[in-house]
Amino acid sequence: MWGKEMNQSSKMTYFFSGKQSVNSFGKESLLEDYLLIDNIQRCKLLVKLVIFFQSVLIVFNILLSYTSTLFITSDFYFFMSVVLLVISALMLLYIRHYEKQKIPAAKQEREFCRTLMRFIFFFLIWGVVVTLRAQEEYGSLMACAVNFMSVAIFFHASNKKLLQVYSVPVVLLVIGLPFFQFSEAVLIGHYVNLSLFLFFCWLGSRMLYHSSITSFYNSLLLTETNENLAQIINEKEEINRELKEANVQLKKLATLDELTNLPNRRGMRQYIDKAMQLPASKRTLSFIMLDIDDFKLFNDNYGHFEGDRVLHLVAQQIKSCTADANCHVSRFGGEEFIITVFDQAPEAVFELAECIVSSMGKLKILHEFSTVADYVTVSIGIATGEVENEVQIEALKEQADFALYEAKSRGKNRVEVAKEKTADSTIQY
Repeated sequence: MWGKEMNQSSKMTYFFSGKQSVNSFGKESLLEDYLLIDNIQRCKLLVKLVIFFQSVLIVFNILLSYTSTLFITSDFYFFMSVVLLVISALMLLYIRHYEKQKIPAAKQEREFCRTLMRFIFFFLIWGVVVTLRAQEEYGSLMACAVNFMSVAIFFHASNKKLLQVYSVPVVLLVIGLPFFQFSEAVLIGHYVNLSLFLFFCWLGSRMLYHSSITSFYNSLLLTETNENLAQIINEKEEINRELKEANVQLKKLATLDELTNLPNRRGMRQYIDKAMQLPASKRTLSFIMLDIDDFKLFNDNYGHFEGDRVLHLVAQQIKSCTADANCHVSRFGGEEFIITVFDQAPEAVFELAECIVSSMGKLKILHEFSTVADYVTVSIGIATGEVENEVQIEALKEQADFALYEAKSRGKNRVEVAKEKTADSTIQY
């Protein structure tokens, strides 16, 4: 049941750890196990004390007899001490053997309980026999008194079990005293003292027994409470985890355009804010602002569902063109898209815009009502400059918007670069 190296505290901790909430019948079964474990430890201590004191008495008797007669002699008390020493030593070995079993069978456990009761019974009978024999010489009740008191302290059991082990020794002592103690006055005194002593032994035993039971139920209640708290904590952790996931999802949805699956303006704003947190005081920023040409005419003639499909296709095409570029694509609103590029040369930004415009022709999305071509086209405005604050970023965005307006006014399906920051470069398809 228990490893030899485990102390009483660790055994009690192990006993209560992992116990689930049980009904009253289950608690009674656990209580029996608990009392058995407790009695094993207490009785093991009792046996060790008996072995120690009997060994001392045996050595003392040997030295006394040898000093007096130069021979080792034995008497009744010497013989009784040897018998108790041997039985106690065997009981200690039996207890240690039982403790080495990790999970004893029910039959083994019952046999151990019976053996433990037999030892307690023998211990009390031994005290009675020595006490009766002592009446002829000393007239003392010390042997049985010490044994009854020891059992009351070290062996915790119900009234029924105590009656089983106490009844025969007490009856034997009460009936046997008149045969060994012939003084009526001493005999009456013995009966009075014995009655008081046995009562207080019983009272002390009851107090210790109920204290042990109270300790058991308190420990069981504490274990159940801890388990309930652990369950509540786990549930709250699960709820917190779900809430965190939900918050992440909400934040993602708050920064995502549902139609195109591209970030929206808020997503672009977060990207810029994060990029501007770098230690550099100034950063080169480019805005590529894109607008689908004659998109209103497309919607009016093909319908808004078809228009939504075109928005989605254009968004995917932009993502395809910018897949290898270090940039951020977002839907700016309506049919407008904006690409944010940090720390890239104007030429590279311009080439990226060229790729997007030319790729629209490869898609060949029919647009019979376009004023530019027979398929969907886009116009782009670019602005590049050094920025270090919000005002400069907004000003640069306005330049990109103005460049887009220039591209629209100059025939659409083209790239226009803001003149304030870069050379006047345009390309038409």
